[in-house]
Amino acid sequence: MARHDMRSVEGRWSGALTVAPGRLTFAGAIGSSPMHAHACVQVLRVTAGEVVLADVHGGEATTRGEAVIPAGVRHEVRASPGARGVSTYVEPSAAAGRALTVRLAAASCPPDRAAGWPAFAAFVEQGSTQTPLHPRLARALRLGAQRAGGPPELTELAAAVGISPSRLGHLFADQLQLAYPAWRRWMCLRKAVEAVRAGATLTDAAHEAGFADSSHLSRTCRAMFGLTPTEAMGAVGWRDRGSGSVQAIAGVTHRL
Repeated sequence: MARHDMRSVEGRWSGALTVAPGRLTFAGAIGSSPMHAHACVQVLRVTAGEVVLADVHGGEATTRGEAVIPAGVRHEVRASPGARGVSTYVEPSAAAGRALTVRLAAASCPPDRAAGWPAFAAFVEQGSTQTPLHPRLARALRLGAQRAGGPPELTELAAAVGISPSRLGHLFADQLQLAYPAWRRWMCLRKAVEAVRAGATLTDAAHEAGFADSSHLSRTCRAMFGLTPTEAMGAVGWRDRGSGSVQAIAGVTHRL
């Protein structure tokens, strides 16, 4: 894929995005974002400047290196001028995400406290942890990810894999440390990202990914990233086809 480097805008997200199975990776200038919560494990590597991470309890942690924020944890990002780095959003359903989720769940520091997030970075470099999924959950993940228009309601997916909705919901919470609605919203958002990257307008991408409309997509994107779709697209050099061209960007990948 062709790479397009954007000029950094101080205080704003500006860089390149890589879309890969099980993860999204952003590399470039780090901006600030209000309170939000990813449905992924975020692995942040600050390579220039510093970033302040704040939790909902009023706690803060300043990092000039690495930090890991567990999935589903609300946080705020405040970046210094000139801050740069790499932020990888790893899906808990992916092998690397499952292994990392198991390590984080076993840590002594509460997952929703910013003070522990820099320390969590040590878990990234540990060897692989065997985390076999319940067969019904594994099948549900496959079916949900493959379904056109995004994963269905929990009751429909549970029926498709032959399990009760309550049991399937518990499996998501126990094995992925993530509620099913959050995983479903993330998968729909990911499908929308892929549609826009392929040239769809925001409106078409929203419908293709299972959102009611572009406003629904916008609310979900803001809740998960602290940015509207337009802001996020601008940060990586994409444009809504309805108002300009779309540029696909390759970024820098790294392994977990």
